[in-house]
Amino acid sequence: MAKEAQAAEQTPQTPAPQKGGINKMLIIIGVPVFLVQLVFLYFIFTKIMGGGSSSATGNKSEKGDENSLKKEEKPADGGEQKVFVIKDIIVNPAGTNGTRYLLTTVGIAVSSADLEKELTNKEVMIRDALNTILASKQLGELSDNAIKDRLKKEIEDKVNTMLEKGKVTNVYFSKFIIQ
Repeated sequence: MAKEAQAAEQTPQTPAPQKGGINKMLIIIGVPVFLVQLVFLYFIFTKIMGGGSSSATGNKSEKGDENSLKKEEKPADGGEQKVFVIKDIIVNPAGTNGTRYLLTTVGIAVSSADLEKELTNKEVMIRDALNTILASKQLGELSDNAIKDRLKKEIEDKVNTMLEKGKVTNVYFSKFIIQ
């Protein structure tokens, strides 16, 4: 018997596996993976929803303003025409109860630099008018091309009532996404 007791004491015993090892492993691997996914989703969301600004303080120079990108064109009368762009307007169409949205970029054709400056100064008011007009339309109206042409005319008329130095000559949709 004494020999058996000695043999039992001399044999190395392996520790029993601990339950906490799996939980530690989950925390060590799972938390960093979760954080990486969270950061990835944040960047995707800000790109889709247009949450970025051109500078850290939110100040934008007059020439480098993303929302007033200008593109030169030649109108029929031979003068110089510019397009004042208002990017990424997001609205919920009427009757969708917030389940659907419209993402659009609107270009407003102008014929003078004075009018372009006036549009820049009144950009917030124009964005508000565009939001109001677009949010008042039903989903079916926004999908119909014939009604889209009337929508352009309605936007043109509304913007013209806000201007003092000239008239808008045309309205363009460079992006028109319904989700």
